[in-house]
Amino acid sequence: MKRIKLLSLIALFTLSAQAQLADGYYRIQNETTKRYATVIDGYGSVNMQTTDADLNALQTVLGFEEVESAPASVIYIKKINGGYDLQAQGTGSYKIVNYALQMVDFGDGTYGAYAESSGVRKDLGDVAISTMASEQRNKYATIVTSSSLISWYVKPVTGDSEDNYIGIKPTVQIDDKYYATFVACFPFTFASEGMKAYTIKTVNEGKGLAVYEELTGTIQPGTPVIIECSSSEAKNNKLNLSGAPAYGTKPLKSEGNALEGVYFCHYKDDATDTPLPTNSKHFDAVKYNSTMRVLGKAADGSLAFVKAKGMEYIPANTAYITVSNSAPDVIKITDKDVPEPNKPGDLNGDNEVTGQDLVIEANFIMNGEYNEAADLNNDGEVSGQDYVILVNKVLGIE
Repeated sequence: MKRIKLLSLIALFTLSAQAQLADGYYRIQNETTKRYATVIDGYGSVNMQTTDADLNALQTVLGFEEVESAPASVIYIKKINGGYDLQAQGTGSYKIVNYALQMVDFGDGTYGAYAESSGVRKDLGDVAISTMASEQRNKYATIVTSSSLISWYVKPVTGDSEDNYIGIKPTVQIDDKYYATFVACFPFTFASEGMKAYTIKTVNEGKGLAVYEELTGTIQPGTPVIIECSSSEAKNNKLNLSGAPAYGTKPLKSEGNALEGVYFCHYKDDATDTPLPTNSKHFDAVKYNSTMRVLGKAADGSLAFVKAKGMEYIPANTAYITVSNSAPDVIKITDKDVPEPNKPGDLNGDNEVTGQDLVIEANFIMNGEYNEAADLNNDGEVSGQDYVILVNKVLGIE
């Protein structure tokens, strides 16, 4: 991924017409570098008197494939205080730098953005690749204090667009269906057919089950959800955005939804690729721990929340559940709280002991997973001995 830190601030005195942009969702792309603006954390500052600027929360990234599924690149432009606030991920330019931005129309299809105080003007510009060390050109650049790259395309994000949409990129495939968890600060409906949204109503750790509930209508800002997608490609899983985003808040954790979510996953210094101290102003990430379960597959191939392997931080704009230390590694997702099996060896809860239960038992053994219902000899582990017992039950040999 080619990602460059945004934004250079320079003094510019060119006279241009004030822009008249309607409140709405846009992507902002630099005319020269073709990189898109994104918001990667919620902190920043500008001092007009000393010209000091901390804009490390703002970056540009090259390639539409890097932003087509990234809410951090979807900017809500809102008129405020005689200027504009550029909002994303629950924060915005006014919150970050304490100034309303002025937008100017350069008359050639591009716009500029600047802040002004006491006669001092600072324009937002991208970083030229020519100013970067060769080893950094495909990585990150440090903030610079001058740039001529101040012209930006401001393109509306719509669900019927072929080249400027926001779509969901699934992370889990179950048979011919695709799923992802998602949370964003904007309200949305589905522009593509075949998509659904779910919350997790309850989690029953004892049974290893998470009970889902479908959401219909507009998904409210900050709501962590599971999304059933219509395709493996984001371009076929488009969203319609409508209404203002949630501003100044983190993802919602509500009484009726066990899902939690994050907007940001910023824990490294992007110029050096080294970890940020957790007390850094720009550290904005949730560290993964053993009480968290993320979307994945159970041993029998069904959709579940599972312990992650090799995950250090929860990825941006994803959701998870939190469980106790004694919870099973795998929490299956179901539409109802399935009762305990009525028969020993009934692992799928259908009140029968069949070859389907043998498949589940074999998967538990191969994956080293423990499940109380599959421990038929009650020795505290699921092993070949339990499989033999289950085979006999299926054959009617007790």
